[in-house]
Amino acid sequence: MALQQPLLGDRNTGGSEDTSSSNNNNSRSYGSLGNENSPRYTSDSAPEVQRLSSTTETFFHIVCITAGTGILQLPYALKTGGWAGLAFIALAGAVSAYTGKILIQCLYYKHGVRLQSYSDVAKAAFGSRGRLIVRSLKDFNLLGVVGIYIILAGISIDSLVIGTPVGQLGEQFWIAMSAFAVWIAIVAARQIHDVFVLSVFGTLTTVVMVVIVVWLGIGDSGLIDTRPPTKLINIRTTPISLASICFSFGGNLNWPELEASMKSPKKWSKALSLATAFIAFIYASVAAVGYGVYGDNVRSPIFLSLPPGIAVVTAKAMITAHVLLACPILLTAVFMEAERDLGISAGALGATKEWLYRAAFRTVLMLAITFAALFVSDFSKVVPILGAIAASMVVFVIPVACYIRLFYQQRHFSRYELAWSGLIVCIGLLCLVIGTMQALADL
Repeated sequence: MALQQPLLGDRNTGGSEDTSSSNNNNSRSYGSLGNENSPRYTSDSAPEVQRLSSTTETFFHIVCITAGTGILQLPYALKTGGWAGLAFIALAGAVSAYTGKILIQCLYYKHGVRLQSYSDVAKAAFGSRGRLIVRSLKDFNLLGVVGIYIILAGISIDSLVIGTPVGQLGEQFWIAMSAFAVWIAIVAARQIHDVFVLSVFGTLTTVVMVVIVVWLGIGDSGLIDTRPPTKLINIRTTPISLASICFSFGGNLNWPELEASMKSPKKWSKALSLATAFIAFIYASVAAVGYGVYGDNVRSPIFLSLPPGIAVVTAKAMITAHVLLACPILLTAVFMEAERDLGISAGALGATKEWLYRAAFRTVLMLAITFAALFVSDFSKVVPILGAIAASMVVFVIPVACYIRLFYQQRHFSRYELAWSGLIVCIGLLCLVIGTMQALADL
């Protein structure tokens, strides 16, 4: 997902709460409370999320959510920062995995209970105002990214059907059709487990696209008489390269919902580590081939540098399918939390009314997203600005802040861990500044 001050709040709901019963929690791992896989939740009514997802399903969900359109600009990110960008990919992957793990740990900071959402973690750490800030940033970022994805899908489909009998329908029509396809999926699916097939196909489309890009790039290298120059590192533009690569690993807004759906939540760390390593591998493959073959002449997206033909058209179709398949999964973090707050559950309403209320609520939100995508002229320009702010804070800075706030009285933080946490916060603030500046420059 490429779009992504001290927090305010009262200490009375902060991490110091109930620490007297947590003196021996240093060794307690998240996702594990004794032999239980389904701990008690902190809520007036327990959520109706069933733990049905396997570790493999969770792996596909993580890859589908994270490995999106950002992969297409990675060769250009290496042009910006030089070959050192490959190290930045490894660093960004490590940061992403770490923040994803500590965010889930924060859900279990009280022994015997599990918080339900990212917003609940922010409330536990920084009070009601912290929850409001995180909830607003998270929901805006996810809804905005889905809107941008729908626009990108519509534009891409329109370019792919030029010269066909439906080539005159126009971008607006295909944007509306893309939104309609997403609407069908979100109404049909109740929770994360129900969209597993979408995650599998979304991951496969990304893999096919990566294979095509790498294959075409390697094939084109033999046709280039003079290899374009490359750099080991470009100090002046290194921060821009690091920021763009870090944004390509944004995705942890959905992690609490994914972990809540797992049959074995103890395996969350394993699923996240494997998925992040896989994502880093395909990122590095595309970046290395693109920059190695085209050097400082590489363009963004990488499709613009590849030889035209059916293979490039296929790769474009794959990334278009991916962004559409990712949309329903991205929206689950928004819908499930909002529906809990609104009391939309089978236990409270009955199965039939619950489905009707849920379908109506999701339809209203999708209509709002579609209207913005179709008729708000600056939507695709404004969202990246606010998205840079939201993603930088919610993906990088806030998980670290919540983790330290909730656990600082329960455990000892080593100098190395504090230094690592400080580095992550600095990276997040760097992404905030550079992402905002780039988005403003694109206006």
